[in-house]
Amino acid sequence: MRVAVAVLLLAAGTAEAQEPARSAEVPPGASADSAACTGFDWALLREQAWFAAPGLPQVASGGTLPVGMPGALLGLKPQAEVVPPFPPSREAKPGTYGGVLTVPAPVTPGLYQVTLSDRAWIDVSQDGKTLRSPVAHTMRPGCAVLAKSVRFQLGAVPITIVVSGAEADTIRIAVAPAE
Repeated sequence: MRVAVAVLLLAAGTAEAQEPARSAEVPPGASADSAACTGFDWALLREQAWFAAPGLPQVASGGTLPVGMPGALLGLKPQAEVVPPFPPSREAKPGTYGGVLTVPAPVTPGLYQVTLSDRAWIDVSQDGKTLRSPVAHTMRPGCAVLAKSVRFQLGAVPITIVVSGAEADTIRIAVAPAE
């Protein structure tokens, strides 16, 4: 009897582990799996709210994040059409999308995080040439509204973000001080 119970529990655990991860391509307002969306290394509840809010501004690649607005829906281009102001630190796979976003200078220097709704590579510069090294990053599969967040130490000058290797032609992005 114990063996049968153990086999049933093992089978249930294996089936659960094999369930496919939910896609990050979920429309605003869709519910996220709370366990997956709270399992990041730091809290991302405000980013979830920003990404789900109606009226999230749309910014085309090459545009600027509106002042006072920490998030946007960034329109991306086929990777081959993107001309980044500095070479990305990782070569994007063929058939993916990328884009460039300028963010106004932070009022206060410090630790900031760039958060994406979907998987993609993030490079950050504040002089248009030198890449900022990430301080930390967190990713979790299965969250329908967030894919990753990367932290950078930033000064009080404008920020250039290059997104590359995205699977779709839009991505939600937020840039905000770390909490």
